[in-house]
Amino acid sequence: MNKEEINSVKKWLNIDFDIEDDFIENLVDAAKTELYLSGVPFYDKDSDEYPLYRQAINYIVSRDYETRGYVEYEREGKGFNDNALQSFILKLKDW
Repeated sequence: MNKEEINSVKKWLNIDFDIEDDFIENLVDAAKTELYLSGVPFYDKDSDEYPLYRQAINYIVSRDYETRGYVEYEREGKGFNDNALQSFILKLKDW
């Protein structure tokens, strides 16, 4: 993964420090794998689907970065929208 991709995710997360770059890189790899296991192929920058693919990655990374795997049943504030992720997957899936 290149530095540009990490910086793009950090911008999405509104992070301006480098101490968690390795962690963020792992989250990006995990997000790509999650999408792949859901039937979404890997898209490169030249494909028309790439912007939506990047958005889905950002969405998954944001979910996992913010919660660190901890989820409360009754949240106050913004919660993760599983329907939005499902929509990304359905649009990107290689049918």
